[in-house]
Amino acid sequence: MVTPPTAPTAPGRPALRIATLMILLAACAPARQAQPAPGMASFRPAMGDVQRVPKIGDLGVWMLTGSLRPATWLDQPYHSRTLREPVNVVMLDRAARTPEEATARLLAALTAAGYPPRSMHSDGYWGLLGGEIRSQLPRSGQGEAFSDGPAYASNNHGRMFGPWKVPSGYVFTGAFSREDLSLLPAPRHTYNSFQVARENVAARLTARSAYKKTSYLNLNSRLDTSMTTTGDHDGRAVLLVAAP
Repeated sequence: MVTPPTAPTAPGRPALRIATLMILLAACAPARQAQPAPGMASFRPAMGDVQRVPKIGDLGVWMLTGSLRPATWLDQPYHSRTLREPVNVVMLDRAARTPEEATARLLAALTAAGYPPRSMHSDGYWGLLGGEIRSQLPRSGQGEAFSDGPAYASNNHGRMFGPWKVPSGYVFTGAFSREDLSLLPAPRHTYNSFQVARENVAARLTARSAYKKTSYLNLNSRLDTSMTTTGDHDGRAVLLVAAP
């Protein structure tokens, strides 16, 4: 009589889970962006890459890489096209008295909204306003982004840039997106939506912080050509204001 094969023993299952987790963590390993060269003497945004926003200034409409080029989801194609990453969140703090206070208030607001800094994201990005670039927040240099969940699962995440001083307060710009984790053909983060993340972070900030959603800014940043796309982005950024 042949004895039927037994089911795998319990000790093998934790090992499989650990191996799976290691694969996921490797897929989420942060990609570092090169730091831009000192100064902006040679930096010239392309036509349409900056939009004049009343009471805020000339706003760069893309998240920029360390080479000061529009970010393109780490060059992963989306339906065979280049996916460009737009600025879709603008936050104005009318109560802060210094850049340091504005930054501290922004970090506290995002944490209260359920978007603390989380690791395993690409970093080293930049934003542009009024001809001046600002590095991303979080600024840990440890592969962090503001996110509502861990990087090894679907999550909404983003980076903020600033602050810049304007007559009405301190301005931050941000680029938020929803991503999924794909295991095939190789583990990687894949694009899901820009609008879903924008609306989620705006709703949470409005409900849980001093920042309140007030309107949308038309940045004319929707792209849909044979070579380049902005996915479901509608060309707008949500404006959130923290009043005195």
